[in-house]
Amino acid sequence: MRFRQILLAPLLSKPGAALGLLLMLFVAFFNPFGLRDASDRHSETWLLRMLAPFYSEAGQEEVVVVLIDDQALTSMGASWPLRYGEQARLLRLLLSYQPKSLFVDLLYTQRRYDGGTTDSLQRALGSFREQNVPLILADYRDAQGRSLVLPEFAAMADTAPSNWSGYGERYPLLLPSPLGTLRTPALQLYQAACQAQDCSPEGFEAPLLVRWGYWSDAGMRGFVDLAGCDVRGQRENWGQTFNMLVADAFRSLRAAGEVERPQPCPYTRTLYANQLRDPSVAEVLRGKHVLLGAHIRGIPDLVSSPVQGLLPGVYVHAMALDNLLTQGRSYWRAAPDGWLGISLSDWLELALLLLAGLVALWIPAHPHTKGRFLCRCVSHYLFWFVLLSSLVLLISVYLASCLHIAPFDWLGLLLMIGLFYAYLGEARVAEWWHQRTRRTSTEKES
Repeated sequence: MRFRQILLAPLLSKPGAALGLLLMLFVAFFNPFGLRDASDRHSETWLLRMLAPFYSEAGQEEVVVVLIDDQALTSMGASWPLRYGEQARLLRLLLSYQPKSLFVDLLYTQRRYDGGTTDSLQRALGSFREQNVPLILADYRDAQGRSLVLPEFAAMADTAPSNWSGYGERYPLLLPSPLGTLRTPALQLYQAACQAQDCSPEGFEAPLLVRWGYWSDAGMRGFVDLAGCDVRGQRENWGQTFNMLVADAFRSLRAAGEVERPQPCPYTRTLYANQLRDPSVAEVLRGKHVLLGAHIRGIPDLVSSPVQGLLPGVYVHAMALDNLLTQGRSYWRAAPDGWLGISLSDWLELALLLLAGLVALWIPAHPHTKGRFLCRCVSHYLFWFVLLSSLVLLISVYLASCLHIAPFDWLGLLLMIGLFYAYLGEARVAEWWHQRTRRTSTEKES
């Protein structure tokens, strides 16, 4: 009987806290109006931005993007799409610089009757195989998993699917299809690089959460204009993180472009197609993973980076490869499913909300004014909010650093717990304010 009284007394004395706890659990479990998903995405994006300056530069020198853009086409005296002969010359130039591997992010799914014969391009593709340089062509697969790359090109190189859906912000490394499991471009390039080390193909089933680096490589100054770019060593990592934190804190007072794109230059080393005629680019390309892509006005192929904003689509493949070269199988991924098919992160969020609600039920109606300092602290909502907030952040850091699990919705948790405790503590604040006002009035009268 006494146990029942102890258990039910807080629920009966604090019906508002009980209802607030039920509301928090409802939002966390049922995700009404997509509120939890939106908060989860924002928490993840924000943390990726803040951690970008600390991303290791171990893979930055190993990956190079060669971009075909409007300015490069003008300099080359060419137009888009490039004729087959022009593409063949471009590939031969790249091969002459002895790259470690090449991914061509251009689709060869439709035959061009105004582009000349395909013989020269086929020979150029075959040259990579003759020199044992891994060559991968971007592939587009239909609903049955069949490749749409033209047969004469597919016979000369490996292909990797570059179209997928249902993964959100994740980059899948292995794609299931009716014809078997397919490896995406980043994984194929990574495994081509580590064949000499007898890398196992296992351990890449979970989609990768792409971590974006921040600092541009100062070693590229001789090849591209880095004016206006944030270059590694220009500022301290903590200083740059603080600048981005302040920018986000006062988001409404700044232009949207400034906030969304604090780093105007890509992290990955970048050359332009017209620069391949310059022999000095050999030091950038030799022995590197090269990704050839296009960024043409009026042809949307863009990805959204939490650090640089919108970038040509080839950069997501480059950054995913950089993640694999830097982290190997320890790349960030979604939490595994647990009991009832609910992920580990979701169970942790529910447990933390339940803990916050149960603590609120047993906090006394009036704070203790006597006793030890710790006893007085535990009777305050602020103490528990700080303690639970620290616990949320520590768990998120532990999941990311030790278990390589993407951060859960820590921002949503802090907001819900903070608003919940602020609502429950409002009566205390009002009472304190009235007492202070009365005391001030009495002192003035006397």
